Amino acid sequence: MELLEGACYLVEEPKPQLSFRVYRELVRQGIPGMCITRVYPDLAREKFGLEDGRVLWLADTPADDVLRPTAIVNLSKAIEVFLEEHPQGGVVLLDGLEYLILRNGYDAVLQFIEHLSDLVVRGRGIVLIPLSPATLDRKEVARVERDLELADTDAWRAELDAREWSRRLGG
Repeated sequence: MELLEGACYLVEEPKPQLSFRVYRELVRQGIPGMCITRVYPDLAREKFGLEDGRVLWLADTPADDVLRPTAIVNLSKAIEVFLEEHPQGGVVLLDGLEYLILRNGYDAVLQFIEHLSDLVVRGRGIVLIPLSPATLDRKEVARVERDLELADTDAWRAELDAREWSRRLGG
């Protein structure tokens, strides 16, 4: 898939299925990946076919590979360190934006997104941020859309479907 390096993409979808498919495809192509999700890491690997890349759990449970949802500074730092470790480019899937908003408030998360966009544009990374627009009011969605690249979900889905059929047919 051809995505712009140094860009944060907003993937508007009710559930983050397409976002995980795109992330998995980019990692499959050899791009280093880090997935931050509300889904328990072992379950995320199984459910979404995540064979490679680091999976961090966005939760309050103290454990390895857990990021507390209220510690936005730590979340930002984890993404920054990952991008610094992969100056040739890496992909980050940040699944759980609605949860972050619930736990931290909309304005704090919008500031985090603005900061994240600044971090990513300096590097060659790609960040995928799924969001169910039905979870926010229209004005809030519009403010998030303003700061991020809006994913062409129909085109992405069609390209991924074509690639999967090609693989199944041995092409």
